Amino acid sequence: MRKWISFSAGSQAKVFEQKLYRVVDEFRYAVVLTDKYPYYNGHAQQYTEFDLLAGFDALEVVNDNISRLDRVVSDSNDWFLGYFSFDFKNQLEPFLTTSKKNNTGFRLFSFFRPRYLIRKNGETWHIGYDSTRDTKDTSQAFIDRIKNLFSEETELPGIEFQSRVSRSRYLDTVRKLKNHIKRGDIYEVNYCMEFYSEGIDIQPSSLFEELTVVSPMPFSVLLRDNSSFLIGASPERYLRKRGAKIISQPMKGTARRTFDRTDDIRAMKMLSGSEKERAENIMITDLVRNDLSRSAARGTVSVDDLCSIFPFPGVYQMISTVSSQMHNDAHWIDPLRYSFPMGSMTGAPKIKALQLIDRYEKSARGLYSGTVGYITPELDFDFNVVIRSFLYNRTNRYLSYSVGSAITDSCIPAEEYNECLLKAEVLKTIFNKRKLRYG
Repeated sequence: MRKWISFSAGSQAKVFEQKLYRVVDEFRYAVVLTDKYPYYNGHAQQYTEFDLLAGFDALEVVNDNISRLDRVVSDSNDWFLGYFSFDFKNQLEPFLTTSKKNNTGFRLFSFFRPRYLIRKNGETWHIGYDSTRDTKDTSQAFIDRIKNLFSEETELPGIEFQSRVSRSRYLDTVRKLKNHIKRGDIYEVNYCMEFYSEGIDIQPSSLFEELTVVSPMPFSVLLRDNSSFLIGASPERYLRKRGAKIISQPMKGTARRTFDRTDDIRAMKMLSGSEKERAENIMITDLVRNDLSRSAARGTVSVDDLCSIFPFPGVYQMISTVSSQMHNDAHWIDPLRYSFPMGSMTGAPKIKALQLIDRYEKSARGLYSGTVGYITPELDFDFNVVIRSFLYNRTNRYLSYSVGSAITDSCIPAEEYNECLLKAEVLKTIFNKRKLRYG
């Protein structure tokens, strides 16, 4: 049984949180989930129950077996943290495969029951411990050990990234995908490309700390699974369950922000009124409606918010909100099982789009386009979409990030390429001297 005690982070709560990031490096399994979104009353806050959730060390681990995950989580009456990689899709659909190499080492999925679970709400901190393993005293000792860590600043190295896809190759591939659309194979597909660097030694906690400053997002995550690390700043929620209610918030539609207020407002209005961007968003929203309907009570799937514009550092994003009520016979994991991978990172129809993604993309996505989150003792959950993120393997010293956009019949290949570069801009500039600071 997990027990909770409150504690004080001291007069410098921000420093304590930064030390939490460094503790990730001490355990084979660790996750920090934190909301850094700087704008009041955003799309995430209305459904968020804490500012930070962090798990350290593993009392139990479940990898790559969905039946066992279902059984263990259902029987444990405890919290689990972890991830589903993009290629978990291959377990869910018999006609899907992955033909590219995964260089970052993430499994199909991995979840662990943490020895220590730290939660922050406002200025209030709690630590939860398993009373069969730990006590109030050992938990307090763990907190004190974090507080006593030396504060240190690690300068990130200068890193040059290579693209798996040249501009000309990208444009040619988009034209081929548009031909599939014209033939009626698909209506829309999310096409991504990877940027990578090899022989890299970095401190993931330092990179995460910098990323949360440069790109403060509501679904930021620092995750370790043995030698594999995720350093992420995601703006997008994939799926949330509370009781029988399911929420999904697909994101499609991007516009560059500027530092000039007049131009910035103009960019927001242009995105809001763009027929192309709205069509992309509505198409994926409809796909999400269909996905949720597979586990929903009849007549309960609804679009609560359609094509709203939200500000983020550097970009505006168009986000919709879809909800449903699970039917009485639905199992807790069914909404995830029937909707993964998320519509915003796949396309429509989903299975054909996924087959074309494997055919045309040059890299296995790995954890990119997957999801990270938590499962509660009540069998509720909240999962993000892994985008705007670095994947790092410490053993083979491989660092990468990927970006993508929606390809439709009306898209212009060169504009899609520029949209990808826009999304990559913040990630790329972290490793050079010209740091971007968006308001």
